[in-house]
Amino acid sequence: MTLRIKYIHEIFLEEIDKNMKKVLIVRSGPYQVNPEGYNLQELGLASAISQQGYQCDVMYYHKTKNYDQLYEKNGEQIKIFWRRGIRLFRSGIYPQILREKFLNQYDKIIISEYSQIMAVLLSRIHSNVYIYNGPYYNLFKIPIIEPIYDFLFVEMLNKRTKTVFCKTEKAECYLKNKGFNDCKVVGVGLDIEKFEQEEEPTEDTIELLRRMENKQNILYVGSLSKRKNTAQLIRIFNILKSKSGKKNELQLVLIGKDEDNIVEKINYSRFKDDIIYQPYLKNSQLQFIYPSSQLLVLPSVQEIFGMVLLEAMYFKLPVVSSASAGGETLIQDGINGKIVNDFNDEHWVDCIENLLNNPLELKRLGECAHKRITEQFMWSSIARKIIETFDER
Repeated sequence: MTLRIKYIHEIFLEEIDKNMKKVLIVRSGPYQVNPEGYNLQELGLASAISQQGYQCDVMYYHKTKNYDQLYEKNGEQIKIFWRRGIRLFRSGIYPQILREKFLNQYDKIIISEYSQIMAVLLSRIHSNVYIYNGPYYNLFKIPIIEPIYDFLFVEMLNKRTKTVFCKTEKAECYLKNKGFNDCKVVGVGLDIEKFEQEEEPTEDTIELLRRMENKQNILYVGSLSKRKNTAQLIRIFNILKSKSGKKNELQLVLIGKDEDNIVEKINYSRFKDDIIYQPYLKNSQLQFIYPSSQLLVLPSVQEIFGMVLLEAMYFKLPVVSSASAGGETLIQDGINGKIVNDFNDEHWVDCIENLLNNPLELKRLGECAHKRITEQFMWSSIARKIIETFDER
């Protein structure tokens, strides 16, 4: 009797699995990622879609081999297809999944970026392909390729794909200007799983926190690069230190890889002893750093989204950002953060100085920022917007 009940139960589960709608998310860029090293957007989205009653699988590029992996994320089992691909500049092609038998098991397919050639190939085989697009500027390795690619494929993609889910308003505008008609801004979600796990501060984190103690800390997290405009941030800090009545308390904390020899500019600063540079900190360790900072500043010239804004705002850390893509999407200027619309040093200095001199305003901005993220920019919110669009089609 017990075996019979078990057998019936297994058949019942199989039938549920057969009837469950299936989604495949394809990240086709030919760069191998590490799910343990950083929270990947595809896995965060896949787990949120799974929690809405779908089966959601993910495909990633692998340098050397093809294999399938069951990966647990936020209590959901996600199947990851690791596949070797043919690399064509910044695009990847995966013949192993370009088969009707494989693709037809999925009700919906989401492909990252319109500029990936896999978007074209998948839309020729499957009738329900969606694009999830972040960039709002030319990402082709050779710039002249973009107008050629657009001429050849945009009209076809516009006809054969369904909605283009855009991470930001800038991405939406960029794609509409190219001729895409059905674009919808859904944003990017924050995955807090890594922050909810029990974790102790590492030795590097403890030492950094010691140096931040009893200081006014302006925080920057990200690569030190021209695109991120880190050199201007150092220049702004120098001006702030020169003007500040609390010179001994003000510190700049930079966390990230130096990609453009920005550290040299620190060494030339007369306030170099008040600039802390930490080349690397595990992402989950930032949960200890955000609460010890007074302000996060992100003056990026270009930023596809800016996940650090999501994280800082979630941890109630007030943010000052350029009018980058993520900044404009997340921040309501003066309500839950501040946006500086140009790159004039004095405008940045005035904004930061006014905030640092007003602790009550900092606290209010931080509280509103946390509310904004928890209500609208968790992966569950993004998944609901996407599934609503699925249901409309």
